[in-house]
Amino acid sequence: MLRPFLAAATLVLALASGPTAMAQDFAAFLGHWKGSGISETEDSIYFAVTVRDMDVVIEKVSETSFRLNWTTITRESGDPDNPDIKKSSATLVFNATGQPGVYRTAESGDPLKSEPVWWSRVEGDSLFTYMLRIREDGTWQVQKYTRTVSGQGMTLTYQRITDGTSERQVRGRLVKHSQ
Repeated sequence: MLRPFLAAATLVLALASGPTAMAQDFAAFLGHWKGSGISETEDSIYFAVTVRDMDVVIEKVSETSFRLNWTTITRESGDPDNPDIKKSSATLVFNATGQPGVYRTAESGDPLKSEPVWWSRVEGDSLFTYMLRIREDGTWQVQKYTRTVSGQGMTLTYQRITDGTSERQVRGRLVKHSQ
């Protein structure tokens, strides 16, 4: 009888004490990952899919935070032998929230002002990163990144959903290059 009470009390104290240390199994995500993926949209059955080069760096910043940096390079439109190259990058620092396995950025803004809100969660071998934004016309957009590790590899799935409609999906495979 006392054991469930003690477990519940321990959990309440842990949550009340503020940010907690990163999970022990988070170490599998740390490192520099490189690979490529394919982007698809609803129109992909009519038009070519695009190939993307992907670079992901996940670093421990402190006992309760990590930095996530990613770069995507796409080659689309223009001359097929010399396509236009587009590079996009983002760097975010995620801090523990006090909820086990849940992190958020200090940079998160007010979604009603079209400012993104970013958070991440760890579940098993997967690191999920989300962005929520309410656009100026009142529609909402969610971006979801799922990074799943196994061995020296990482699968990445990206989804962009606007007002319930899937607009884009990217699937890729990355390999760990350094710790």
